[in-house]
Amino acid sequence: MPFRHIVFSIIATLLLCTAPAHAGLLDSLTSESQTIGFVPKTADNIGKQLDDQMMRILAPSEMTRDQISIACTVPVWLDNLQRTSPLARQMTEELARYFKECGYRLEELRKGDEILMTPERGEFLLTRDTKKLLSRDVNTHAVLVGTYTVTDRSVRFNMRLIHTPSREVLAAGSGTVPVTDELLPLLRDKSGSQPLAPSVQTKLPRN
Repeated sequence: MPFRHIVFSIIATLLLCTAPAHAGLLDSLTSESQTIGFVPKTADNIGKQLDDQMMRILAPSEMTRDQISIACTVPVWLDNLQRTSPLARQMTEELARYFKECGYRLEELRKGDEILMTPERGEFLLTRDTKKLLSRDVNTHAVLVGTYTVTDRSVRFNMRLIHTPSREVLAAGSGTVPVTDELLPLLRDKSGSQPLAPSVQTKLPRN
């Protein structure tokens, strides 16, 4: 057998042997990339539902988004309205971002009355200490509220924009975030336990 045929044979054998490994790596990378961005994408979907409904309400009055102010609160666990999670807080952050990008006016409820400067830690203005808030009054047109439910495979968010002076629901939207290993820690409370997390960890199936 000519020398070049031997070389080609060796190269072909090496490619066949390494192909499964490369395929597994590509599958792993693809699977990992699919788990990134679920919260922002779900927030965008929910935000669009809310925005579309708000636009239908505003159309007859000829009001525009920049004339509507919104205050955003954190979604709570449906079974206990005193409980929430880092995932729920992140959902609020993403929805606030969406509303601002759409052109709505946002009111920051957590703004403190003064900047707290702490050595070796930084400068802080946001706070959840009611004694340090600039104001506890809400003077916006609407307030974002919501609940969420946790299953073994997903977290279902139901969000609403409520007219501030009344209890009227101006818009309602919902979305589902798949539970992945990446998102599972965001369902834990401050103590590190996970009473609201699925009992079984699940992963999305590969395409």
